[in-house]
Amino acid sequence: MNLILNIKLPVIIAMLCALWSQPALAGASPWDEMMGARLRIVTETLEPGTETLRGVLQIDLEPGWKTYWREPGASGIPPMIEVASGATDATIHFPIPHWVDQSYGSWAGYTEPVSLPLTFALEDGATAVAVDVFLGICREVCVPVTGRFEVPLGQSSGSTLQSIQVDAAFSNLPGLNTEALSIGSPSWTGDGMLEIRVTHNKGDGDTQLFLAGGEGRGFKKPLAVGEDADATVFHAEPLFDPAEAGTFDLIMAARHGIDTAEITAQVTAP
Repeated sequence: MNLILNIKLPVIIAMLCALWSQPALAGASPWDEMMGARLRIVTETLEPGTETLRGVLQIDLEPGWKTYWREPGASGIPPMIEVASGATDATIHFPIPHWVDQSYGSWAGYTEPVSLPLTFALEDGATAVAVDVFLGICREVCVPVTGRFEVPLGQSSGSTLQSIQVDAAFSNLPGLNTEALSIGSPSWTGDGMLEIRVTHNKGDGDTQLFLAGGEGRGFKKPLAVGEDADATVFHAEPLFDPAEAGTFDLIMAARHGIDTAEITAQVTAP
C-alpha cells in the first residue's frame, strides 16, 4: 500500500502548513489591491554575485477585467516600469496576448490573470529593489494604475516558491520561428498597408498577429486578407505616415492554436 494512504489528513495539513510557513528566500512585494485587480512583484532567489535578476509582475485580474500588451493598438495603456532604487534598469517581457474586439475598437491584451516577466540589472550590493509601475486595467471603462513596489532580496542556493513562479512565467514567453509557426518578413503594399505572411500548422485555431513598432509607429489590428491550410496573409494599417517613419525595428508576435512565436524585423519606408 502506498505510504501516503496511511497518513491521517490532519497530519498532511500540518506538514503542508509547516512547509508554507518557511521564510521566503526570494523577494516578494506586498499585494497592491485596487478596483478590478491586485498586483505584486516577486523575484527569484538572489545568488551571491548576481548582476541580473529575474522577476515577475503578477496581475491578478478579477473576472471581466482586462489589461494591455506592450502595444495595444489604436487605444490602450501599455504597461511601463521605472526603477526607483536597487537596480540600474528594469525590462518587461510579454507573453503572447489576445485581440479584444469592442464597440470602440480592437486592442491587444490579456483577459485573465497574467504574469509579466521582468529582468533587473542590479546595483552592486543591492539588498532590495524598488520600481514604479504604470498600467491600465479595463472593464466598461479603463482605470490607469500606478504604484511603487519594493522587493527585499534574500540570498540562498535553494529553490523557493517565488523562483518557481518566475520560471513558469519565463517559460510562457514566445520563442522564435519554428516549423509549427513562422512569421515572414514585412513589406509595404501599394496602398500603404504592411503585409506579413504567417505560416502555421494545419490544425484548428485562429491565427492572430500583433505588431509593436515603438513610440509613434503604431498599427491598427492586422486583418487576414488571404488564408489557406497552412498560411495566413495579414495587412496592417499604420497609424502614422510610413514615408516619414524612416527605418525602425518592428516586433511581430503571432499565435495559432497553442503555437506562439515572436521575432523582430527591420522595416524601411516604402
